[in-house]
Amino acid sequence: MNHDANITLEEKIVRIERKFNAPLKLVWEVWTNPLHLEKWWGPKGFTNPTVEFDFKVGGSYRIVMRSPEGIDYPVIGKFLEITPYESFVMSDLVEEHPEEWVKEVQKMAGVTGDRSILNSKLRVLFVEEKEITQVILITEFMNNQIRDGFAKSGMKEGWSQSFEKLESEALPSPNELIIEKRFAHPIDLVYHAFTDSINIQSWWGPKGFTTTTESRDFKVGGEWIFKMVSEDGKVYPNVIKYKAIKENEYLEYLHGSGNDSPNDDFLVKIWFTPKENNQTIIKMKMIFSSAEKRNVVVNFGAIEGAHQTLSKLNFYLTK
Repeated sequence: MNHDANITLEEKIVRIERKFNAPLKLVWEVWTNPLHLEKWWGPKGFTNPTVEFDFKVGGSYRIVMRSPEGIDYPVIGKFLEITPYESFVMSDLVEEHPEEWVKEVQKMAGVTGDRSILNSKLRVLFVEEKEITQVILITEFMNNQIRDGFAKSGMKEGWSQSFEKLESEALPSPNELIIEKRFAHPIDLVYHAFTDSINIQSWWGPKGFTTTTESRDFKVGGEWIFKMVSEDGKVYPNVIKYKAIKENEYLEYLHGSGNDSPNDDFLVKIWFTPKENNQTIIKMKMIFSSAEKRNVVVNFGAIEGAHQTLSKLNFYLTK
C-alpha cells in the first residue's frame, strides 16, 4: 500500500488524503480518543503535553504541541459537526500560537492584519473499503492567499509525519485492539473493582447487558465463569482464565466462551497507571489469533462495547 499523503489545492481549501491498513472504527478510535491522540498528533519530534478533547458537538478541544526546541504551539477550537464513523468538523484557531509563527505564515501568504485571519475549519472524512481506511482532511481557509501560505509552510510535511506517527505509535498491531480510558479515581479503587467478585457483575459488560457469575476464583490459574445477557435476551457464555496478577498494576487473562474449541479465545492484558490528582489510566490490550479475527470483533462492535463497559465502571466508582 502507498503510505504517502497526497495533497491537492481547491478553492480556499487544502485537501490531504492518506490510507491506513486498518478498519474504519479502529482509525476513528485513534482520532477521537485523547489518550491515543497525544501519541501521534504533530510532526516528528513534537510531543503533546496537553490534550483536552471534549468530543461532542459544541465541545471544545485544546492540544498543546511542543517542538523539540521546547516551543509550544497550542491549537484550540470547537467541534461543529459529528457524524459517527463518517466525519467530523472542527474549528482550528491559532490565537494562542507564538507571534513569530503568525508573522512567518502571514509573510508566506502575503497578508497582514489580525492573526484571526489564519483561523480555519477542518473536516475529517473516513472512508473504508475492504478494511482499508482512507482519511481525507479538508481544511478551509479565509481565502486562497492564506491557503497558499499554509501550503508553503510545510502543511503536507507536518501532516505526513503525523500520519506516520499515527500508524507506528497509535494504531495497534494487526491482530491487536487497544482501548484506553482515564478515570478520576485513585488506582486502588479502580483496581479493586476488577478484583471484587461480588460487585464486578454490576458493571461488567456493554450498555444494556446484564452479567451473572456462576463461579469466580480470582487468582493465577483461577477462572471466572459467567453469562452475559443482552437486551434482546440472547445469552453469551464467558470464561476468563487468569494468567498473571500484580496488585494495582496489571492483569492478564485468557477470555473465551468456554467451548472446547479455542477459536474464540483471545488474550487480554490490562495495565493500571496512577496519574496526578488521584487519577488512573486503564490500558486494555486484546490480542487475537489473527488480524481477520480482530477485524471481525471490531466490526461487530468490540470498541464500542469496551468503552461502554469502562463507562459503566466509571459510573459504578462514582456511586
